[in-house]
Amino acid sequence: MRLVPIGKVVRAIGLEGRVGVAGSAGALGRLRRVGLRRPGAEAAERRVVDARPQGKVWAVQLEGVRDRDGAEALVGSEVLAWREDLGEAGEGFHYWADLEGLPVVTVAGEELGRVEELYVTGGVDVLVVRGSGGERLVPLAPYVTVDMEARRVVVDAPTGLLDEVEREKGGPRAERNRT
Repeated sequence: MRLVPIGKVVRAIGLEGRVGVAGSAGALGRLRRVGLRRPGAEAAERRVVDARPQGKVWAVQLEGVRDRDGAEALVGSEVLAWREDLGEAGEGFHYWADLEGLPVVTVAGEELGRVEELYVTGGVDVLVVRGSGGERLVPLAPYVTVDMEARRVVVDAPTGLLDEVEREKGGPRAERNRT
């Protein structure tokens, strides 16, 4: 059973032990249990009693957390879910855990590497792709297609995004980029 990061406890909410969880785009509303992990520690399973959106965070009541002091003690904890509890992300959506390790190719079939990390920017999330050509940052924009059936990410890059690939091959943009 694989644990997947879905957010972080950022604050206590109210006096009855609710925690504010940031970084979760709705998964908390469907979960009956989560794992909480403090830095350097193992994850501890907690039952979710209630979860609802509250502004930019989720207000979550966890079993065994009865007051504000208990909630404050959890601030900074990473919130995890068991991948099998998450179900499908929905049409056009993907869980980071499902993208990790997937090969990334151009529409022409050129291998760029594998998805190693994800930067959450608040706008467009960015895939960190590492391969023989080094590290590339690929925004999850409309020109990127995640093909879960083929288990790969396909990039139809706009001009300039993958200039390093074209320079290495002596392609048409190589001359323009020489100084």
